[in-house]
Amino acid sequence: MKKIIYIVVALIVFSACTEDFTDINTNPNNPENASENLLLPTVIFDLTNLMVNESYGFGDIIAQYGARYEFNDLDIYRWQPDDRFWSPMYAVLENIKDIKSLAEKNGNANYKAVSLILESYIYSIITDAYGDVPMSEANRTKEGLLTPIYDKQEVIYEGLLAKLKMANNSINMSETIGGDLLYNGNMLKWKKFANSLRLRLLMRISNVKNVSAAISEIITSSQYPIFESNDDNAIYNYGGSLPDVSQVALPGGGRDYDYFLLIPTSHFVNLLNSNNDPRLSLWVSPKQGTNDRTLGVVPGQSLSNIGRPADFSRRSVAFYESSTLIQGIFMTYSEVNFILAEASEKGYISTAAKTYYDTAVEASFEQWEVKMPNDFLSVTVPYDVTTDRLYEQKWLALYHSGIESWFDWKRTGKPTFIKAGSGNINGDLVPVRLRYPSLEQSVNQVNYDAASAAMGGDIINVSSWWW
Repeated sequence: MKKIIYIVVALIVFSACTEDFTDINTNPNNPENASENLLLPTVIFDLTNLMVNESYGFGDIIAQYGARYEFNDLDIYRWQPDDRFWSPMYAVLENIKDIKSLAEKNGNANYKAVSLILESYIYSIITDAYGDVPMSEANRTKEGLLTPIYDKQEVIYEGLLAKLKMANNSINMSETIGGDLLYNGNMLKWKKFANSLRLRLLMRISNVKNVSAAISEIITSSQYPIFESNDDNAIYNYGGSLPDVSQVALPGGGRDYDYFLLIPTSHFVNLLNSNNDPRLSLWVSPKQGTNDRTLGVVPGQSLSNIGRPADFSRRSVAFYESSTLIQGIFMTYSEVNFILAEASEKGYISTAAKTYYDTAVEASFEQWEVKMPNDFLSVTVPYDVTTDRLYEQKWLALYHSGIESWFDWKRTGKPTFIKAGSGNINGDLVPVRLRYPSLEQSVNQVNYDAASAAMGGDIINVSSWWW
């Protein structure tokens, strides 16, 4: 209930208009009259909705958990200039900038730390989706800066890692914060999120930077706590009553539209079914009129080859019909342990990779409240460094986690079953970035042209700096 109250109050503060504004002396939409605890719930809620929408409508497709049998431009890589992670995220960053400014003015270290963590998370999504993007000069229109430069991705990463370390070091554990819809003001959990996110970003650049010492420092020093259980997960849980309900689950949204158009892929159902993985029953609904959950579609086919929707199993209907089953998943304990398992394989840390792998798989089952079979890790999917198993299980564990699976595949090339489908129009390549939004080509053309040229063109196949 407290979450709903925060959201309603925030919506009133930022959206309400008065019938007779001449009778009042202040503008309720003026950020100078706002406070950190009113801005923060709006930031968290808006960011959650954005990531959930793009997880179900984009991330699940490009990571090949699901495939459309209508309007399948995403599946076959007919990609146009794309604004999905640009304008909406820079808008959220504008509110975060206000929180940070107010926190600095008020001397509130914890709000500033939270703003740095959320800022780092958002910029990591933007840069990993597009490549070089504005950061140092972004959101400075009030200063008259309308055409920001695009920062190099390497420079952006240096800044993000520094921000996260700064956030960890500046948190005041003796004080709490209000308006926190993610952790209810628990600053230790925010510390853990900051350092767990650092691990993700460090592993992301591990192919181009020596990150061994940085990862080891986090793991061995009590100064840098990380997720220790699913209780630490950075997951937003919708309350279930309006307005605290996912847009995907609202009538007229995903409930009435999306799950009829998105079919689970053969990759997804075959991997689950071949291992007798009980998460299949949660994530996949049976073909209508049957109990068969194993009928997935091969991703990336042309519309003429896909077949009829009634031929396949369906993405879980329960997620669309429940007001609380859909969650905003930013980062989990399971993902952290998969990262540490890989770090162990690379020799960055000494604990056995199997230990982290087993913990990661167990944590995923626990997170989704599904009982793991007793012999799952000893017989069915035991740790095996010679196969894709770690990456296959990580891929499953990252289901509905925004677009993290796509980013992880770009870095590792695993699971290897993720490939361009037979109907693709991209030269049999899976795209590795989004094209810059069309508006950038007109309002910020000089910097757009410079960034595009530096990366090798504004095309979907040019690699990221860390790839």
